[in-house]
Amino acid sequence: HLQQTLSSRIDAAMGRIPCDTVLRNARVLDVFSGRWFATDIAISGGWIVGLDPGYRGREEIDLAGKAVVPGFIDAHVHVESSCMVPGSFERSVLACGTTSAICDPHELANVQGLSGIRYFLEASEKLRMNLFVQLSSCVPATHLETNGGGTLSAADLLSLAGHQNALGLAEVMNVPGVLNGDPAVMEKIAAFTGRPIDGHAPLVRGQALSAYACAGINSCHESSELGEAEEKMAKGIAVWIREGSVAKDLHELAPLLNSYSSASLGFCTDDRNPLDIAREGHIDHLVRESLKMGIAAETVYRSASWTVARHYGLDRLSPARPYRIGAVAPGYQADFLVLNDVQTCSIGAVYKAGVD
Repeated sequence: HLQQTLSSRIDAAMGRIPCDTVLRNARVLDVFSGRWFATDIAISGGWIVGLDPGYRGREEIDLAGKAVVPGFIDAHVHVESSCMVPGSFERSVLACGTTSAICDPHELANVQGLSGIRYFLEASEKLRMNLFVQLSSCVPATHLETNGGGTLSAADLLSLAGHQNALGLAEVMNVPGVLNGDPAVMEKIAAFTGRPIDGHAPLVRGQALSAYACAGINSCHESSELGEAEEKMAKGIAVWIREGSVAKDLHELAPLLNSYSSASLGFCTDDRNPLDIAREGHIDHLVRESLKMGIAAETVYRSASWTVARHYGLDRLSPARPYRIGAVAPGYQADFLVLNDVQTCSIGAVYKAGVD
């Protein structure tokens, strides 16, 4: 099947067969170099197959010079905080330009246990948006209280790790357990070595942060101070700039964003309630606020997409996920936004797998 798909894609890219859709006269953001360029976008089977003139399409649309950027990716979100099931969450955020999200269902997992995580994995199979799952590392969140979901061990989490939308280990909140070599914590980290391991290290600095990084934890969404975020990046930990309904770090951390640092800085909402999504938006809200602060558009849109995709390995093909996201380029899933205005992030159309 994959061989046939590749052959069909190559035939479309070579112009031997018509494409499904051709968007003419687009101004595309190249997230790899940070430049804009004028081109046509050819789409076939949900994939971008070409950025060149001369393609034929069953549907052809003239964008008249409008900007095209990759679909936004939320680097860390608890969907439960939106008070919506995954399908409703998708309808709300897809309209805001969020075509993919990395979720940690630890709130449901603390109530339902392993079946709560399994629910999200099964739900992800039915969505248009890409909903990826980091497997919850801290169930229960604390041993000072009881929960309804029991205790999830490394073996429990590994039983779900083979799912195509399971990426790695979700935020390791038990910082003392990491620093003191707690056997259960070490077992989980060891089990997911080589896969993305998310952090949760508010105000952790110095030797403690070095030790935390040595464990293989490679991202953190809990930075609230400029120096804290700078130290994490310097120690190889990607920083997800958070702007949720309660925790708001964007205006403190956004000054860090530039063409160099954007490779290690992404955007996340963590916890965002439905009222804020309806009133302000989702990742598009973080993009707009960053642009208002005078940060270069190329940098902002890159951090909202490719940076996160690359961190989680979603910019590469794999047997589990035979598609790539995070860029408007040949061989990538056709997840992108057509903008009415770049500086205000006014979204004219959202394309998910080539469908508006």
